[in-house]
Amino acid sequence: MGYSFSIKNINSVGHLVEGNVATFLKQCSSSPEILDPNIIFLDNLINRTEEDFYTSEFFWRSMFHDVERLRAEWREIKPRLEDLVRYKGELLHINRYGQILSFLKRLSNILSRCKVKSILLPGFGDSHLNETMLDKKLLRHLVRIHPGDTALILQLKERIYSNEIELFNVFKKFDVALNKVEQWPGVLLWNDKDSLFIPIKKESDISDIFEVLRYENDSFDFLRDEFTKKEDPKKYSYLFHLSDLHFGNKIAEKRKMRIVKILENQLGQLEESTMSIPIITGDLMDTPNMANKQAYSEFVELIISKGFENPIHILGNHDVDTGGFIKRLTSEKAVIQALLTPKKIEIINELNLGIIKFDSNYGGEFAQGKIGEDQFADMGNEFESIKNRDKINFIAILHHHPLEVKNPDWYKNTWYETLLGGKGHEQTMKLVDADIFLQWIESRNIKVVLHGHKHIPKIQKHNDVTIIGAGSSSGSIKHRESGKTYLSYNLIKYDNELNKPVSCTIIAEEILGAGTKNVLIQKL
Repeated sequence: MGYSFSIKNINSVGHLVEGNVATFLKQCSSSPEILDPNIIFLDNLINRTEEDFYTSEFFWRSMFHDVERLRAEWREIKPRLEDLVRYKGELLHINRYGQILSFLKRLSNILSRCKVKSILLPGFGDSHLNETMLDKKLLRHLVRIHPGDTALILQLKERIYSNEIELFNVFKKFDVALNKVEQWPGVLLWNDKDSLFIPIKKESDISDIFEVLRYENDSFDFLRDEFTKKEDPKKYSYLFHLSDLHFGNKIAEKRKMRIVKILENQLGQLEESTMSIPIITGDLMDTPNMANKQAYSEFVELIISKGFENPIHILGNHDVDTGGFIKRLTSEKAVIQALLTPKKIEIINELNLGIIKFDSNYGGEFAQGKIGEDQFADMGNEFESIKNRDKINFIAILHHHPLEVKNPDWYKNTWYETLLGGKGHEQTMKLVDADIFLQWIESRNIKVVLHGHKHIPKIQKHNDVTIIGAGSSSGSIKHRESGKTYLSYNLIKYDNELNKPVSCTIIAEEILGAGTKNVLIQKL
């Protein structure tokens, strides 16, 4: 059977298909922006089932009475769902929502009864194949192959454009497709034990996949052999974007081994790669002294021992000052000098990748940053001295954020943020020459900028430039929920053949030791 739905509801559909109705309910309550499209989605699924739901007449008769009962109850359930948003994701005493959960579970059973689930994922931009993936004629054709509960075939209603695929809280089975977002269009398949993403090259591939599902018991293994093992695997490298470790504070010291283990686990999960390079955008230490420098050096040695390349790092405001004011004593100068690297631009020849390292600690008050005219000129001179630079993909890194980063819902304001207010606090942290910096970046045709400083992970756009902010990779941040943190890093996938980054994933752990989750994946 098949169902056509909007990309806005992809995670909600996933939770219902997987039977995760409590997760779906909590997600609905988190904000009106999430709740409203989910209400529309449920309303369409329940009251206008025949418009977007495809199955055989025989199978429809077998589920018709269940659908009719759900329609009758929906009139009572809908206003209760609409009221959930006032809880802002905090559903205390879950037993109070037994009627809603029971309703959602019975709705979920309609979608989850199929042995194999699938999603047709179009690629980005204009192509006949992408249009075909959205065509209801294709869905009807595939449902004729699987009219009943042998396979659930989910189809998107609208096209996806590059840079529009911001998918939050992805359900686990979808990760395999998101991790290969640069290879879309394709078909994602999963069952209770396995999941598989198959890139699509031509229209006939789609029918072939579903015919195999129809006739082959070990269909996933057969499809891997038929579609994925025949092609030469693409080669990728990975940039692990970390920031604001703050070694020297108690939080960072206690969590050092947890950070290393998280990174080691991620390294083990990656498909074959040529290089995995940590890029650390400042605040390596809480204050510049020999003990904190040693703590950072030990961390570097540990991650190198796990298989990472030597990290590329820059300094942040905490690395060059104490208490927020410049007090460069002799001992501190020695620490700072030891961590400074002489090259303003590092070239990774194996990847045709250049990392432009801006020092944003040259001025400003409090925790503000500034690059300055002299550094822009020096960087321009070094950039122009690089031979064959037109063949190199450049990424710029700095500590301070060139675009404002708003606080997310999980973030708990510090006392001084509350005192100053959002705009007032932002004034004490901003990059004072951000406008000039962004103009410099655009004039050099640089498409990606990495930064830290705010301790909040964020992916933003400035014209044609993607600005990627890292959170605190030691979780040195206040969470509004007691006992939680937000230890995070960004994983940037780099295509070795195209010589460019193709996707960025924000990865975070909120409960220490409970495991990380993909918060957001975006195609670059």
